[in-house]
Amino acid sequence: MKTLKSIFRFYIHGSIHVALASVSLVQITLMKYGISSAYMFLFFSFFGSVTAYNFVKYSNASKLYHKRLTKSMKGIRVLTILSSLLFTYLAFKFSIEILLYMIPLIALTVLYIVPVFPNKKNLRNVAGVKIFIIGLIWAGTTVMIPVVFAKGSFNLDFWIEMVQRFLFIIVMMLPFEIRDLQYDEATLETVPQKIGITRTKVFGSILLVVFLLLTATKGGLLPSVEILSTILVTTISLLFLWGTEKKQSEYYCSFWVESVPIMWLGIVILLQNLFG
Repeated sequence: MKTLKSIFRFYIHGSIHVALASVSLVQITLMKYGISSAYMFLFFSFFGSVTAYNFVKYSNASKLYHKRLTKSMKGIRVLTILSSLLFTYLAFKFSIEILLYMIPLIALTVLYIVPVFPNKKNLRNVAGVKIFIIGLIWAGTTVMIPVVFAKGSFNLDFWIEMVQRFLFIIVMMLPFEIRDLQYDEATLETVPQKIGITRTKVFGSILLVVFLLLTATKGGLLPSVEILSTILVTTISLLFLWGTEKKQSEYYCSFWVESVPIMWLGIVILLQNLFG
């Protein structure tokens, strides 16, 4: 049992789980463009996510994730180094266009933790922008980059998808903001710090309603799979958002909330099999 717990903790704290969540969103985007098996690109996205998240979490700029992790830090470092090497290797397998579109996203990730702004601030410590930067990075990596890979066009449906993914990620971040109330400095001006926990949940609910309604603005006759999966993931997200408390179990956010994108992919696959 102790070994299983250690493996699970490594799975969570090594960012393997959140990387799978990211890859799930990438796969959902690819499936909307008719690409069902792009394993090399999914591995590329996975290793990039592990590298980026561990870079952010375990840099000197972050103070929240070092507690109780000293024994596993060596393994996490090895995982991060291997992931970064594999990510770099796979990057050369794709077109220069994909890499060019990734440059701004990588730059945002670096600026998120590297103090280059006045008063030695990074983007994470700029008041009120943290979750919006994360939302922008995730929308870019899970919608824009896959669309470039699929050789899709940046039409109206693409921009609607970008906005939807941005809103979805913002809502997924709110439980983390509520959890981190006890850690975050007041100068961060996070959403719960500014408006309180209950209003944060109301704010997230409004964003989810907009996320859902935007589906109806897409052109053409939408597949029933997309409509039903969007309704279901909106419902699941609402339940997790309203189930969030300031004091919560250790893995409520880092496992269950981060599982929502994986659930979303599972729902899409299940519905596709049901509706052919």
